[in-house]
Amino acid sequence: MNVFGPWLRARWRFGFGAAATAAAGVVISGTLGFMWIESWNLADAFYMTIITVSTVGYAEVQPLSPAGRIFAVFLIGGGVATLGYSFGALAQWVTQAPMQRQERRIRRMKDHIIVCGFGRMGRRVTAGLLRHGNEVCVIEDSSDSVEAAIRLGVGVIHGDSTAEETLERAGVRRASTIVALLPNDGDNLSITMTAKALRPGIRVIARSEEDRSRANLERAGAATHDVISPHLTASRVVLRNLCGSDTHHLLHGISEMTHPGFGSAELLVTPESDLAGRTISDSALGREANVLVLAIRRDGQELTIAPRGDQRIRRGDKLMLIGDREDLTKLGASIEEYQAETR
Repeated sequence: MNVFGPWLRARWRFGFGAAATAAAGVVISGTLGFMWIESWNLADAFYMTIITVSTVGYAEVQPLSPAGRIFAVFLIGGGVATLGYSFGALAQWVTQAPMQRQERRIRRMKDHIIVCGFGRMGRRVTAGLLRHGNEVCVIEDSSDSVEAAIRLGVGVIHGDSTAEETLERAGVRRASTIVALLPNDGDNLSITMTAKALRPGIRVIARSEEDRSRANLERAGAATHDVISPHLTASRVVLRNLCGSDTHHLLHGISEMTHPGFGSAELLVTPESDLAGRTISDSALGREANVLVLAIRRDGQELTIAPRGDQRIRRGDKLMLIGDREDLTKLGASIEEYQAETR
């Protein structure tokens, strides 16, 4: 359980409240003191208190008695220290308020995705998740990257992704997935181990720069297909472009989806769907829509690639489709969005 975050926030709120109370106390005490010592009215006593504690150097509203001068000396010393501390607490509140709002927002998140690292890869992953309607929390220790993430509209935690306390602040116990995209394999391994310890059922997707780190990440709880190596992926693309057949190039083009009228999508067959109980060829997929069924995932596990026309569609099936975007939208499918790489 994260006990330090709430304790620090409570301590800070108490400090700010104490500073405000002390500042008000100085003003009230000074006003009452001048009223009692000098027999001034409220307006003159209050004005004298303000110009005294602020040290602006205006003339006295009325000549001070010896007792009044001694009181003013003590008032200056106590007032300057107290108001200085109060203004410092106010400045801290102004600078920390945005991050406080971020943490309150994250505390309301559930089944969200945590992205550790907001570098080039993290920014593209986060932008893609937002386009698909996911709730995202980013953990980043760079102030510039934190500001960029806030501008993107995601929840942000400014801190060390490898620290347990930071993961707790990001709501790791309520998250569905954590994505470790730091450039250091050791840090990604630490994130994986800590996240699995705090929430054993969480899905971990981790970046791996070194081949030998893959096994460590898998032993720590990341699935084999969820350990991503940018260098391995890039080398495969290069080899495919150099040595691949026309089929490979076609599949690569489909995966990029750069044609504006073309797209891929997923469609979950709900109990109310007209597709349930029909075959592919007898459904709107085969008769009315310019859509091709690439695969069907059944019961969350079984995957049927290139199903035949007589394949019957069941409730709960997830259809992986490709075809005209307008037709996919009419079917209610969730269209995959792809963003061309910046050259």
